[in-house]
Amino acid sequence: MRNTLMRLLLWLGFWLMCSCAALAEEDGKLEPRGSLIVVGGGDTPMLVQERLVELAGGPGKARIAVLPMASTKFDEEAREVIEELKQLKAEAVLVSISREDAKKEATAKHLEAFTGYWFLGGDQLRLAAMLLGTRALETIERRFHEGAVVGGTSAGAAVMSNAMLTGRGRRLKGPEAAELRKIARGMTDVALGFGFFPGAIVDQHFMQRARYNRLLSAVLDHPELLGVGIDEETALLVRPDGVWEVLGSHYVKIFDARRARIIEDDDMLAGATDIRMHILPAGSLYHPKRRHALLPGR
Repeated sequence: MRNTLMRLLLWLGFWLMCSCAALAEEDGKLEPRGSLIVVGGGDTPMLVQERLVELAGGPGKARIAVLPMASTKFDEEAREVIEELKQLKAEAVLVSISREDAKKEATAKHLEAFTGYWFLGGDQLRLAAMLLGTRALETIERRFHEGAVVGGTSAGAAVMSNAMLTGRGRRLKGPEAAELRKIARGMTDVALGFGFFPGAIVDQHFMQRARYNRLLSAVLDHPELLGVGIDEETALLVRPDGVWEVLGSHYVKIFDARRARIIEDDDMLAGATDIRMHILPAGSLYHPKRRHALLPGR
């Protein structure tokens, strides 16, 4: 009963956040001034880190909080990221907090001073549970609307949307395990994320872990959302003007089922027509409202 109630509350929060995001998009009053950078995992290219520092104020001015709480341990990834940002002449500070810390006014005040916030990989459910509904996340969200850059890699990317893929979809064994290779309704588990990337659902490590079926299944369950599959060593920059820009080494794939016809029947297997797919290499631009993609050199 308790788990059912928690799931209902999460979905209510998700619905309210999506409704607010839609209203903000319609009236244009609450558009953020900050930029969002989501990386598909693996090594973050230097070009992406340079863009992060630039958007956070530039060398000598950028002050970036590195938040490792998606992981249960402080590992080499955090040390490497901090060192790399320092080499780009940014002030990089480790901010590792508990949920109790995140609720405190002192923590919110500490976070005020940063011009960038970078979330590392691990478990996006752990990260969401740590920060949702806290003063710390409220502060980061307000700073984002004021112009700060927010971003993350792997789990730190997946958590940025309203609807967050948890990675904990159906677990089938034996002959039924073959179902995981199919595109099917109800195969993916979605929870409430941070909401910095409304209108999208993000899947990371996309090409390297062959997650096409997983993201397509999620999009068919939520056709109002754009499916965004980000390869490792690749980033999607969501600019304040609403344009998406691809950075890095590989691809961002976008699945758009907003005008699709989805077959509804008793079979779990999905059927749909008129799903639009964009395969965007580095240097590509995409305008989600206009449904228009521009490849590099065009």
